[in-house]
Amino acid sequence: MRKEAGREEWKKLYDVATRIRELKPWEDFWDLDLICLREGEKEDAAFVSILGKGGEYYGIVVYEGYRDLNTFMMMLNQEALNLSTEFVMGNQSSLACYWGNREELTEKEREIIKDTGYKYRGKNQWLYFRSYKEGYYPYQLNQDEVHRMCYYLELLEEAVLTYRSEEVNVNFRGGEMYVYSIDPDTDNHYWGAEELPFVSFNYRSLKLNDAEIIETLKNVPNNRYVLEMDVAYQAAKINDKSYDRPGSMRMVVIAEARTELIMKAQILGPEEDQLESLANSLIEFIGQFGAPREIRVSNIIVEAALEELCEITDIKLRRVKRLPVIEDFMNGMGERMR
Repeated sequence: MRKEAGREEWKKLYDVATRIRELKPWEDFWDLDLICLREGEKEDAAFVSILGKGGEYYGIVVYEGYRDLNTFMMMLNQEALNLSTEFVMGNQSSLACYWGNREELTEKEREIIKDTGYKYRGKNQWLYFRSYKEGYYPYQLNQDEVHRMCYYLELLEEAVLTYRSEEVNVNFRGGEMYVYSIDPDTDNHYWGAEELPFVSFNYRSLKLNDAEIIETLKNVPNNRYVLEMDVAYQAAKINDKSYDRPGSMRMVVIAEARTELIMKAQILGPEEDQLESLANSLIEFIGQFGAPREIRVSNIIVEAALEELCEITDIKLRRVKRLPVIEDFMNGMGERMR
């Protein structure tokens, strides 16, 4: 059950973020210059991206652990992976603070600012926080996230001051990150440069382990369908009282490329695995209609999810630049939702 932070908890978070704003860490770091904050073992690491070097907007994004860092790499490799902005943002997992404009904040966020005693005026001056989680719409931090973000920012404050005072040399362009670490047993602090744990997006390959289903798929009849398949996103939220925050609008979509018919458009719940849902949708389609002649996908993430199924059923899997039928369907849906 969701629990909200109280006034003093928000006040503490706003205090440390305000101190960091006064430090102007974006004068030292580009958004791709990652700062690793670590306590104890290497597995307990958070990775920080500082926004604002270009002077257009300011923010701090914290990726908690290697899995969340992978979503940063997805964003970094968006163009090479041929991913839409909606897909990338819908798959982000992070805690963030921004200094933006008043209209970017919700009414609740403006109330929090008022309760903490802070006042803002002008462009890129309003401080607010957001939680990003796969399957969910960006939302206000809950109590636990407020505590965690406060801890990360306090550690970041120390890291930035140390980076300047010790003149730490980090070859960011050469694949290094700045590491600031605390030993919880001795309270000793360590700082320096280390290689990034990985520099590209790590995508999943799905494996089918059910021997009975595999055997069935090998013997399905073929048909002449040419399909487009994707996990498609809309920049919209789904409000449901069973969620502790709004869900993200994402759908498994199957279209027939030649007739331009939408064969399936299934909205996914926040906790549903989008790639497993996509693969299961293909299995259901094959069970109903037989194996299509060809399946077209637009990115390597979806391709990897369907690759084994296509090998088992001898379906041609082709990666293309665009999926025009699905694009038109999602654009039309977006127009109707406005």
